[in-house]
Amino acid sequence: MKQIEINKTILPNGLKLVTSYKEGELFSLGIGVKIGSLYEEENKSGISHMIEHMLFKGTSNRDRDKLSDDIEKLAGDFDIYTSYNETVLTIDTMKKYAKSSLEIVSDMFMNAKFPEKEFRLEKKVIIEEIKMTKDDPEDWSYLSLYKTIYPEKWHKYHIAGTVKSVKGLKINMLKEFYKSYYVPNNTVISIVSSFTHEEVLKLVNRFFSSWQEKPVEELVEESINFLPNKVIRHKKGIGQVHLLYAFDIQCLSKKEEIILTLLNEKIGAGANSILFKELRDKRGYAYSLYSDIDFIKNLKMFYIYAGISEENLKDTIMVVDSIILKIMNKEIVINEESINLLKEIFYINTAIRLEGSSYIVDYMLDGEMSYGNPEEYKKSLEIIKEISVEDVSLVIDKVFKKPIVHVLLPMD
Repeated sequence: MKQIEINKTILPNGLKLVTSYKEGELFSLGIGVKIGSLYEEENKSGISHMIEHMLFKGTSNRDRDKLSDDIEKLAGDFDIYTSYNETVLTIDTMKKYAKSSLEIVSDMFMNAKFPEKEFRLEKKVIIEEIKMTKDDPEDWSYLSLYKTIYPEKWHKYHIAGTVKSVKGLKINMLKEFYKSYYVPNNTVISIVSSFTHEEVLKLVNRFFSSWQEKPVEELVEESINFLPNKVIRHKKGIGQVHLLYAFDIQCLSKKEEIILTLLNEKIGAGANSILFKELRDKRGYAYSLYSDIDFIKNLKMFYIYAGISEENLKDTIMVVDSIILKIMNKEIVINEESINLLKEIFYINTAIRLEGSSYIVDYMLDGEMSYGNPEEYKKSLEIIKEISVEDVSLVIDKVFKKPIVHVLLPMD
């Protein structure tokens, strides 16, 4: 597999810059701040997401319209999102717009103004976004699951907050939160382009060197008491049952997390997966069906999800339980040949992604923000080489114990 060269510099103010050289005229940038809903107190639920929206409402140098016009002139893909543990902005544009991109981003991240009128309007927008989540039974199933698992801290798993919490947010709360977390020593910039690292560093220094470092609160990892259970809830206005299994993976090492990532492809992540073949191809029970994983600090779970008709619920649960049991009892054989195939799938998917600048930006950004190492993906590739049948068997024994099963049923 082609290896990419990665360079890293920590600026005097603590800002981390990671770059990779790639021939061509594309300029891909990602800037991530370690802040999301897991950092929030209950009365500030949704504040990170609100700040993400407000970054586009004007700075000390640009009003909303000027900022919008300048972003449009970049003529590229400009995106931003807030997750449980980070806020990330990405830009894919042409190399000739590199300077403009960095100047605009620095203005947004250093000089946001939070105009009162825009704040009031954006509250309404976000409340509508929250209502959309309530109307999406799949999203609502996950939120309901988290409320079951984290009854004391369930608000931390509502990224957009609740209608009540958003209505309670004040401008001064946003400004204080922004000043506390939007600081250089809590931020990573990741760039892929045909500029050298030194050229990018010069530009980043030009626009970000005046950003003042401040002490910042780190997210503390906490273990939870994961209690196997079956939870049944009802919701009006839905036409399907939404079945969700959650398995505790708090105990896994880095190597074991990588093994589970490989297993995920076989269990439910791919169209040739066991779950897909059994529930969709053989029985036609589900259209939306998958397995997935969260490795986020304070949210470490393996999931199985299926959207099904109510008359198929009992049989679907029987099939899923049977598959889990067969995996644990080694009746579904995962031998050296199948592991090598899973490794090959992983290598190929990684190689394909490494052809794209935006994916390299994501790899470097995630590695630096999550592990302090922009080359973390290379470490994963090295670990995969050494994975054995016995290693996989041990992970299966650790993970696939009694899950929490969450069932969301239509309400008559």
